[in-house]
Amino acid sequence: MANLSALLAVLIPILALPFWFFYFDITPKAAVLLTGVAAGCWLIPAQSGWRALDSKDRRAALLVGLQIVFLSIATATSTHPALSFSGSNWRRFGLVTQLALFVLLLLAILARQSAGLLSRRALRAIAVSGIAIAVYAIAQYFGYDLLLPSAAYHIGEGEWTIVRPPATIGHADYLGCYLLFTVFLGGSLLVREAERRWQWAGAGAAALGGFAIVLSGTRSAILGLLLGASLLAMRRRLPVRRLAALAIAATAIMAAFYYSPWGLKLRGRTRWYMEDPRGGSRLYLWKDSLHMAAERPVTGWGPETFSAQFPQFQSLALAQAYPDFYHESPHNIFLDEAAGKGFPAAACFLGWCALAFAAAWRALGHSRDAPIGAAFIAATFSLQFNAFVLVTAYFYFVTGLFLMRTGDDVTPPSPRPKWQWIAAPALSILFVAFAVKLCIADYLLLQVKSMLEKGDVVQASQTYERARQWQPPGVNSDLYYSRVMHANVRRQPDLLFAVKGWQESVQAAIRATQFGEDPHNAYYYLASLYAGVNDRRDAEESLRGAIRSAPNWFKPHWILAQVLDAGGRRAEAAAEAAAAVERSGGALPEVNETLRKLSSGSQ
Repeated sequence: MANLSALLAVLIPILALPFWFFYFDITPKAAVLLTGVAAGCWLIPAQSGWRALDSKDRRAALLVGLQIVFLSIATATSTHPALSFSGSNWRRFGLVTQLALFVLLLLAILARQSAGLLSRRALRAIAVSGIAIAVYAIAQYFGYDLLLPSAAYHIGEGEWTIVRPPATIGHADYLGCYLLFTVFLGGSLLVREAERRWQWAGAGAAALGGFAIVLSGTRSAILGLLLGASLLAMRRRLPVRRLAALAIAATAIMAAFYYSPWGLKLRGRTRWYMEDPRGGSRLYLWKDSLHMAAERPVTGWGPETFSAQFPQFQSLALAQAYPDFYHESPHNIFLDEAAGKGFPAAACFLGWCALAFAAAWRALGHSRDAPIGAAFIAATFSLQFNAFVLVTAYFYFVTGLFLMRTGDDVTPPSPRPKWQWIAAPALSILFVAFAVKLCIADYLLLQVKSMLEKGDVVQASQTYERARQWQPPGVNSDLYYSRVMHANVRRQPDLLFAVKGWQESVQAAIRATQFGEDPHNAYYYLASLYAGVNDRRDAEESLRGAIRSAPNWFKPHWILAQVLDAGGRRAEAAAEAAAAVERSGGALPEVNETLRKLSSGSQ
């Protein structure tokens, strides 16, 4: 268990394979987790079972078991069961992946081996991978990147351009949250280790991780870092003079960097903070997410269905304040649980976190475990403004440590219980089969991208069909495929290939409206395809589908006004234009101009 967790601790966060996979920062992480847990079902020696567990272990196992039950029920009753089973493309956190996390926790509990989750070997692995990822993020900030195009994480133009380095994690927000673990777990390694080289590794993970958090510009992670460090200092009653000297030195170094030419992008990020002190759309988003969860309070809407269902609950206030934002999650782990799995599941998860918080608070009083307690509290704070992805789910490892026995002792193995001979094969087959199908489909999708860049429409369509056959249930890339295929059609010199590409694009867009994770976007894009060939009837029908899926999104109303106007239905067009102006908050000149023209022409 210790070796397995150490291997997963290194590979999951650091794997990003842009030359092998289309979803290069998601698919390899999911595949490693799934195959690792599948191996763990066989490698971990089973103990004598429930009777051998003490009360603390039983409570932890019961809470994990309840979360599995709630997850299964929410998936079975989901409004989109296939999507809930496999998870969305942006994080792949559906039933299969979450089940793998919970099984890993259960295996550790039943093996009575909590040290296997965060043993010394695991802490060393986290420190090494954390150093590598922090260095990569720092290099990205300074303009050095061998894997990703820098334009993907640069925002704005000119002097006030800001950079949000994602490293291998996928997004700066998730990077910041992940680095909180490496900072404090690196500190734990520093106080636990006797060997100088590993003490240096722990100190390096803490220092480089802290610097990378600041460069990421992630407010929740920066505040979480300050919170964790403050609690650590207060609970450990560290010398005031030493703390003051350390704080002054750190502030002086950061101030010198901030006002140097190297700190220009950080100053741009600070300007962004001042212009948006509320943290974007989160206050409106949380309110609307709570309303959404209240509509299905018992079982929720299903894991990973938020992006499909939330647009129906988006308030007019949120639409007006942020008229063209895409909300993939509530950006709060407790609201995410409530919306996806229902309030009973959220209560169970809250109970798990409360028990872990109590244990973390006690741990802050002990020098050996204090940094791990600080890691839990800092990450929990950050995740109130963030979401679970495969890397920020380190949270489960840390909470699992607190809810199980501590120490580096390992109970000797005893004969396997009979139930394991049934559970281990079933889970292994599920996890490995899912990982294999996911990897092959994702690899083929990358080949499709390459073929379309070369203009090979026929070969791309054949390869995409193979990718669809390999995709696990609920995995859908039709909207992406439709867009890139249509863009390729415009460059086709051969009429037959152009017609073939257009047909492929339309068919994929139709499938995306039925099976995709954001049907409102699929309907809107389908309407643009029909409008491009002057098919006003189908364009209108598609736009009305987008409006049904996202009533307060201004764009389909705005384009529908133009379609109706082209058909001579001026009064209906003016009504839709007025609806678009209302939903955009009157802040978009081009939308206002459409209403002005229609209103003046209808009088």
